[in-house]
Amino acid sequence: MSKKIMITGVAGMIGSHLLDELIKNHQYDITGVDNLSFGNMINIQQHLDSERFTFYRSDILDMDTLKIISKDVDIIIHLAAVKKIGEADSSLPTLMVNNRGTENVLEVAKMWGAKLILASTSDVYGMSPDLPFKEDGDLLLGPSMINRWSYAVSKLYDEQLAFAYYKDYGLPIVVLRYFGGFSARSSFQWSGGHIPIFIKAILENREVPIHGDGTQSRSMAYISDIISGTVSSIENSQAVGEIINIGNHEEMSVIESAKLIHRIANTGHELKIKYIPFKEIFGDYKDIQRRIPDLQKAKSILNYSPKVSMEDAIKTVLDTIKKRG
Repeated sequence: MSKKIMITGVAGMIGSHLLDELIKNHQYDITGVDNLSFGNMINIQQHLDSERFTFYRSDILDMDTLKIISKDVDIIIHLAAVKKIGEADSSLPTLMVNNRGTENVLEVAKMWGAKLILASTSDVYGMSPDLPFKEDGDLLLGPSMINRWSYAVSKLYDEQLAFAYYKDYGLPIVVLRYFGGFSARSSFQWSGGHIPIFIKAILENREVPIHGDGTQSRSMAYISDIISGTVSSIENSQAVGEIINIGNHEEMSVIESAKLIHRIANTGHELKIKYIPFKEIFGDYKDIQRRIPDLQKAKSILNYSPKVSMEDAIKTVLDTIKKRG
């Protein structure tokens, strides 16, 4: 019999691409869970008739339902989360969903004896000056009164909780710290990162919104590389009890990424930039100037190495958008 995998947040960008890969190239039976607050049914529509996929529109905060739909699963890939963006937004959804929801997922994993793969984030590194970011490096977060830190704090708590279940109950866990990623299924709002926002603005001949002066840099991965690392962790026994960075080590400033997208899109229009003072969006939160992953651990344990360059990734996304019409 094939193993059973449950994916929370299955209709989101990562979840839906992961579902594509598992259905196409692997023999797992898959249960997908999503409350569709961020995910989109369009992303998983093509698999709804598959005998190997069952979808539940449900919330990970609904423990009673979660217990039932997770019955007899072998592996849980926990992607569902809420990401706080602006300082004006409430932090409560981020804290409640990311923490209470993860507690529920860990509890059902313990209940059914499932391995848990937890999606964490590069945000937990905060303002650490130690680049590239290593999994065993120190973390440097900002003041508690700045709400923007709620996402990093919630994910760091999730990591600690997962390791508590690992040490206290023997629950097999893997923590994947995802760095920025994108695809044509990304949210074209700030929760999806700056690349999709820039692509949409340039294609629509609108101003590209740049927070600050645009010199801050990021390492962005195409979704196929993120999925490759995630799939490699599913059956890997060496990954159990580990935190592993997943991403791309190609570093590019925010302003240079806007210029690259503009060049590749070749719209015939000039690049329009709108610089927005950082304080207007994030208050006293200080932006992280550089975010680069150390991928040595991913290479040694998962044999992971990103394959898609930033330029090729942007070309692929633009081609996909154009084909949609």
